[in-house]
Amino acid sequence: MRSLLIGALLATAGVAVANGSALVLQDAKGALTVTAIAPDLVRIAYEPNGMTGRPTEMLDPKGLRSAKPVGKVNGGVLETASIRVGSTDDAIVVTSLDNGTTVRIDRAGLADGVLRLRHGALENLYGMRGYPIGSQTNDPRLARSNGLTRNLGAPVSASAQGDGGAPLAYSTHWGLLVDSVDGDFSNSGDALTFSHGSRKDVEAYVVLGPPERTIEMATELTGPVPMPPKWAMGFMNSQWKTDENEIKSIISTYRQKQIPIDSFIMDFDFKAWGEDDFGEFRWNSTNNPGNFEPNKFPDGQSGLFGKQMADQGIHLVGIMKPRVLVENVDHKPTKQAIEANAKGWWLHKKPYTDYFSHRLANDFDFSKPEVRKFYWDHAKNLFDTGISGWWNDEADDNFDSLGFFHMQESLYEGQRSVSNRRVWSLNRNFYLGAQRFAFGTWSGDIGTGFDWMRDQSPRMLALIDLGQAMWSMDTGGFGGHPSPENYARWMEFASVVPIMRVHNTYGEHRQPWVYGPVAEAAAKKAIELRYAMFPSLYSWQHEALRTGVGIVRPLFWEFPDDNSVANITDEWMLGDQLLAAPVMVEGQRAKEVTLPAGKWYSYPGDQPSEGGKVTIPVDADKWSDLPLFVRAGSIFATQPVLQFAAEKPIEEITLHVWPDPAHEGRFTVYDDDGETYAYERGASFSQEVTATQSGSTVTIGFAKPKGSYRTSIRRYRIDLHPGASSAKWNGKTVDTSDIVVPAGQAGALKIEEGSQRSVRQKVSD
Repeated sequence: MRSLLIGALLATAGVAVANGSALVLQDAKGALTVTAIAPDLVRIAYEPNGMTGRPTEMLDPKGLRSAKPVGKVNGGVLETASIRVGSTDDAIVVTSLDNGTTVRIDRAGLADGVLRLRHGALENLYGMRGYPIGSQTNDPRLARSNGLTRNLGAPVSASAQGDGGAPLAYSTHWGLLVDSVDGDFSNSGDALTFSHGSRKDVEAYVVLGPPERTIEMATELTGPVPMPPKWAMGFMNSQWKTDENEIKSIISTYRQKQIPIDSFIMDFDFKAWGEDDFGEFRWNSTNNPGNFEPNKFPDGQSGLFGKQMADQGIHLVGIMKPRVLVENVDHKPTKQAIEANAKGWWLHKKPYTDYFSHRLANDFDFSKPEVRKFYWDHAKNLFDTGISGWWNDEADDNFDSLGFFHMQESLYEGQRSVSNRRVWSLNRNFYLGAQRFAFGTWSGDIGTGFDWMRDQSPRMLALIDLGQAMWSMDTGGFGGHPSPENYARWMEFASVVPIMRVHNTYGEHRQPWVYGPVAEAAAKKAIELRYAMFPSLYSWQHEALRTGVGIVRPLFWEFPDDNSVANITDEWMLGDQLLAAPVMVEGQRAKEVTLPAGKWYSYPGDQPSEGGKVTIPVDADKWSDLPLFVRAGSIFATQPVLQFAAEKPIEEITLHVWPDPAHEGRFTVYDDDGETYAYERGASFSQEVTATQSGSTVTIGFAKPKGSYRTSIRRYRIDLHPGASSAKWNGKTVDTSDIVVPAGQAGALKIEEGSQRSVRQKVSD
């Protein structure tokens, strides 16, 4: 069909006027094909003569790329229900039928692999690149002063600590994804240019819509964000320099102090690093020569230690390196080196000295499928003996942008081939597409102090702008020792990011009690807040499975038409309900917060505010306040605080409702087994809840639930803000002092507003 169309073009002045779904244009150097694969999404492909384009590994083989085209070409114009695509002598023109948004793709340059998109001259641009750690780039386009905007463009790469890259650029009205590994965006006036990509042909996607639609488009094309295990939503203690007995003691102290925790993450110490041929894939459980610090986990290799921790609700995560030692303690080749040498598996031509063991090592080339298989075949030993998650480190410097991408692909595909347990990982940079391998990212080996802490929020939001919904940092800083105030404030910050974890350099500690009773109390309160918000966090994370839009969202995503929030980096949304503005200044006693347009309430407290700048008091003595605001018209859920995610079944959750006549509140309660991939086969529970207000009457609607999973949630307790004077569930009067409705049943709760609150938030003071 396509060849017939191209042949017909030559007789129609370069434009295909066909009774089909593709707009095809031919020039002397090749063919340009435009199709719509969703009502608002077009695929633009230019193939030089004699070339058939092949997608990069960024695109998901199971993704939307090969979707059946929608729309029809009539009179040289491609139309769908949402867009109109036409052509001129020099451009492809894409126009929204909804609001008139128009972008133009220049035809000139496509034959040379250059794509130029014409857009509104005054639009802010986003995406493209995150922020490497510290000042690892001198490119002025990545100056911290740019915040989230990329109005000058950016190099596309992910080869440094905490870095992120995506050939993805967007405004608040359109989005562009180019299929490439690396490349460069430059922007001047109304012209955004992509060049130096990895493909000689051009394949690009243009969507017309708000930012969250762009992220959804990128997710549809590059892969979904698998659900993490529930334990990974809780608090994690990572530590370098520890042993089996110390970890047991630390966990015992957490439990005695009733500070919730779900995971302990282990560094080099847990492995038999350098011990005989495959020590990098085995627990440090013996006194064999060559091990850097022998026999630190005597019960590790047998699986006993992992079981002991699991019995206390602790999941163990272990560090993984891309390198192995190529010589043993006698400086003879290891078995893994012999095999890798024979098969050409090394990333580098020559080995180098490993800084930990001081022996020669080399890195695997994970782009080779046979290397990925070898790596998993040996790493499986760790999975079988108690490791629940993977912490991939050091596949950034001296690697290309897909170093961690391929390394985690090995572990994800390997674990899924032998187990139905969910995969979870943490990696030190991100390239778009990696999210489909259960891929979390942390921001690298950062320092301590308030300056370093403040630098993390723009780095988080810039990476989330690239489609990475799972982000983390070394809370407290990796190097150095934070002050008690810095630690307390950093823990509050960490409680409202996608992954909450602490970490430290060799010999440091980041447990709350290390920093004194005031910091400990503030840190415990922050952790308990996170565990109270579990139902909301899990439901927001589930949204990322379909759309890529997860727990944390830059303000401009949710309020694309509000110019006052277009480049804010020290505030963000949790779901579309809560605004978080953590305290990040030492000794601060008052904080100015920018609220988007509309009505907001402090949480807790219910102090109303209108959109704009508000100044709030800050507790500079106890460091125990985390500024949170609720958008009017919101619903979100809390639960009793557990000591770990699976401590006991949750039978009741509280739905907090802030009704607003101008805004319908929506929230979907989501649950599944939290451990397996059964949700992929429909074994989940979801129930949409809505809230509308007319006069003094608030109607809370409960839709028919979906999914086959039998959730433990039996009741919804309703906390109406400000309160209720009367309430009826499906016409039956209920007690307004304790409004409870059955979970999993469709129905309507009609409430007359009053001054008496039905229930108060249960979070420690």
